[in-house]
Amino acid sequence: MRLTEQTRYALHVLAYCAARHPALAKVAAIAVGTGITEQNIFKLIKTLTKAGLVTTIRGPHGGVRLAVAPGAIRVGQVIRAIEPRFKACGPLDQIMSNEPVSAVERELDRTIGRGIAAFMETVDKTSIAALVARTKAANAA
Repeated sequence: MRLTEQTRYALHVLAYCAARHPALAKVAAIAVGTGITEQNIFKLIKTLTKAGLVTTIRGPHGGVRLAVAPGAIRVGQVIRAIEPRFKACGPLDQIMSNEPVSAVERELDRTIGRGIAAFMETVDKTSIAALVARTKAANAA
């Protein structure tokens, strides 16, 4: 399964914020800590705010913070927020074409749909908090 770089960036931004939750994080600090440009972070924050994953406070004492607890944010949620092609991932009939297709094409759609559903089920099991905890454990070892 191939994800865009933007999804990876979004997960890094959320993990950075989760490690500091509930404190505010400055975009400049996120950029330094993640290696992502401030311009990319601002774009991501707009999308992540719409998805209800982060909140922002403007001004010199402002910043970004998670809108919910890190354990409540699932990797699958982030993928669906950033990757338009995954927003409709659900029942297999949503993936299938409305136009008449051959039996082989229909079965191929079902097979690919089951694969996507299995992928999303797997990433929905991991929270941002778990990503941060695993990273801290790996760095401590």
